Amino acid sequence: MTPINPIQWLSDLIRVEIVLWNRINARLLQAHDLSLAFFESLYSMAQSPDGTLRIGELARSLRITVGATSKLVDRMEAAGLIRRQLDAEDRRASRVVLTDAGKQALAAASTTYTVELAALLDTTLTTDEQQHLHTLVKRLLTVTDHGEPDGYM
Repeated sequence: MTPINPIQWLSDLIRVEIVLWNRINARLLQAHDLSLAFFESLYSMAQSPDGTLRIGELARSLRITVGATSKLVDRMEAAGLIRRQLDAEDRRASRVVLTDAGKQALAAASTTYTVELAALLDTTLTTDEQQHLHTLVKRLLTVTDHGEPDGYM
């Protein structure tokens, strides 16, 4: 077996991410006038236990800086997709929450996102391969977040 070239491996992974991002972003913009950056933010908020996140929590979820997240939140708030509300536990902080328009946009765009991703994945990878790839990606994300993969010895 030929040893893996780590530079080529990462380069290929980055290119896959770029292709997927561009393809899904273009489809979401075309169908919903919603960027993938907005979609990912709405999705992260919807996945939180109470449907709200602090800016720092959203930044960690998106893996971008707090400054970039703050600017993203400003644009999403101006678009009417989210609103800020005072944090009940810390009145100095605010949380972001989906508006009804944000919930509707997320629901509609989720179908488009899923269909577009399936158009590529389902013709290329089996269901088992997709699951295995997802497991491996989650393991890599976990180790970068916490220093060691979940359930891996």
